[in-house]
Amino acid sequence: MPRARLLLPLLLLPALAALLALRGCDRGGTDDPPARPVAATLPADAAARAARDDEEAFARAELRDRHDAAMRAAVSTLHRYLAKLPEDHVAADAFWADGRPPRDADEADLRGLPAAPSFFRTRNRSPEALGTTPVPAAVRIPVQMRLGLRGESPRHYSGWYELRHDPAQDTWQLTGASIDAMPARQ
Repeated sequence: MPRARLLLPLLLLPALAALLALRGCDRGGTDDPPARPVAATLPADAAARAARDDEEAFARAELRDRHDAAMRAAVSTLHRYLAKLPEDHVAADAFWADGRPPRDADEADLRGLPAAPSFFRTRNRSPEALGTTPVPAAVRIPVQMRLGLRGESPRHYSGWYELRHDPAQDTWQLTGASIDAMPARQ
């Protein structure tokens, strides 16, 4: 162990002496060349590694931006659909992948309301990506809704909607739903 401690300074001493000698030679006249930037003094492999790390960081940031934009677009589509659903089924159906909800889509009694609601509040949680692609092509969005019909107690609903991205049209379309009416709150 003591021998190893002595060996390191002995190996570094010649390198330090060479560096000092080179620096002393450069101090001569007034026509000194301009100092080189620090990046230029890095070994080529370190500079290449730094450039590659920067490119990878940029690519990750760009991928994260595309992921976040996809999630926002899916949520925005769902909110536009829910804004149309209580009053205009034809306009709401246009948000579905086949122009209408599939037979197994369950939206409780939202499509059969006797009148337009006097208020309709929707709250969604973060979309969940369906699949493993970095930029999701399909999502499930958990929702909670509350609406009021004149002369009735407010109605509460909970469940989820599934949407998929249509790359040909660059739009999100609904593909499934499971919404349940919740018991009246006391």
